[in-house]
Amino acid sequence: MIRKILIFAIVFPSFLPLLAEKPRFQYYGKAYDLTTGKYIYSDNHKEYYNNGKHTHSEIQYKDANGKVFGSKHIEFDQNPEVPTFKTVDERDGYTEGADVKGKSVRLFYKRKKEDPLSEKTYTPKTPAVMDGGFDYFVRNNWDAIANGERLSFHFIAPVQLDDYKFAVLKIRDGEWKGRPATYMRLEIDNFVLKQVVKPFLLVYDVQTRRILQFEGLSNINDENGKSLKVKIVYDYPKEVLEP
Repeated sequence: MIRKILIFAIVFPSFLPLLAEKPRFQYYGKAYDLTTGKYIYSDNHKEYYNNGKHTHSEIQYKDANGKVFGSKHIEFDQNPEVPTFKTVDERDGYTEGADVKGKSVRLFYKRKKEDPLSEKTYTPKTPAVMDGGFDYFVRNNWDAIANGERLSFHFIAPVQLDDYKFAVLKIRDGEWKGRPATYMRLEIDNFVLKQVVKPFLLVYDVQTRRILQFEGLSNINDENGKSLKVKIVYDYPKEVLEP
């Protein structure tokens, strides 16, 4: 067996780290229909680190019966706020993502498996945020948000091949399941669009600055290809919330 591993390492040396790579943290979020409260799906996270730095995450999406229907690979090592990522929904082939090279971003998506891939490469306006990079934007600007500043940024949407101006602000300080928490609102920063696009409501843990709860449009679609309106409640192991 050891001989086989050594041969594998010699012939395919770049694959050897994958044999030993293990996630540092694992946690999940449960998504419930915002109107009915029905449990719909879960997003299951594995975070990988190198020298104490969060390099990437692997996320599996499971339906209410525990069946995997989608996945996301997201890389934070180059630009945590504008990460390279790819999301795939295996049910209909919906795909979206981005490749980030310096200041240049290649956006791509397709709504159905049989659709051609639509893409666009451009340099987004700054400050820019994309997908899971929003959590890092919050952490990197925590003091300003906590002090009541309303921070605007350009949120990149690969499925639109464009970016839109959004803003985040603190609603109040409070508690969440006994933990000190900061309640925030994420809203589109455009007077006209604000009339039709409802804000996202977010709860962040004060100690770890991790998201605890999310309310709004999901990145997961229903059977008709429309974004689900959900409340996601996150469940972390003790070592995450009490580092």
